[in-house]
Amino acid sequence: MDTPELAVAATRPIALDWAAAAPVVRERHWQRVHGDASLAAWLAPLAPTHLHFGSEFCEHLLPSPRALREAVRQAGAHGLRFALLTPVASPGVIERLDALLPMLADGMEVVANDWGVAHLVATRFPSLGLVAGRVLCRMTKDPRLDAGWAGRCGHALAAPTMRALFERLGIRRLELDMPVFPAEEAFDGLPLPAGVHLPFVYVAKGRMCRAGSLSMTGPERFAVGRRCQKECLRLSAAASRPGREDACSAVQLGNTLFSRHSSEMADALRREAGMGRVARLVVAGESL
Repeated sequence: MDTPELAVAATRPIALDWAAAAPVVRERHWQRVHGDASLAAWLAPLAPTHLHFGSEFCEHLLPSPRALREAVRQAGAHGLRFALLTPVASPGVIERLDALLPMLADGMEVVANDWGVAHLVATRFPSLGLVAGRVLCRMTKDPRLDAGWAGRCGHALAAPTMRALFERLGIRRLELDMPVFPAEEAFDGLPLPAGVHLPFVYVAKGRMCRAGSLSMTGPERFAVGRRCQKECLRLSAAASRPGREDACSAVQLGNTLFSRHSSEMADALRREAGMGRVARLVVAGESL
């Protein structure tokens, strides 16, 4: 059975000198980042193959040309292939991507989470590898859902309309989250090779940044359009419901709600990867 590729995902520059080290060093690294001994032991034998850099969720975290240039250099220095993560797009994002995408070499990947970005890459930068990100590959994965109902929610990515859209845009891969209540057929029928994110799934996103609004008062508090100080790189908040037993823990980071894999989800992902159904594991390179 083929071993899945391993991508390290980061929104800002991170140290990568551990990536080519011995498995015992990588195990210590993953334990330090995610605090999960079982996860660290599973990932330790896998040497990273890719660096995924940027943001899937916030336009303010799209890297500057200088940051992108340094990330590409760093990936090359450590023998890693590069993928640029891109968010849901405003006109400003499209304009900035016009300056960023020419900096990528042929074959480098762009993970699109906006159909406009996907169209831009397909029509103007066809030599880049276009990937449908997990915002486009929608799945129901809210940890507050009842297991009996949520278990019936599939990915719908094998529908003829979706297949035709992927083919027309030249999309080569998909990126997904684990279902909160994974079924045996969780990844059945996928039309393209899949990368799966861990150890967090994204539940929902918006434009309002909770952390960025805490210091504000008046009607502008919790409004969109405020000046970004990148508070999400320093602050996160546990999200809980008193008296409720949700399927797994949740955390608010910037404009996005995430939940952490339960032991059931982690076991299911390892099983799917062992069966060759996962082409790439995309591991958060930073703790939330």
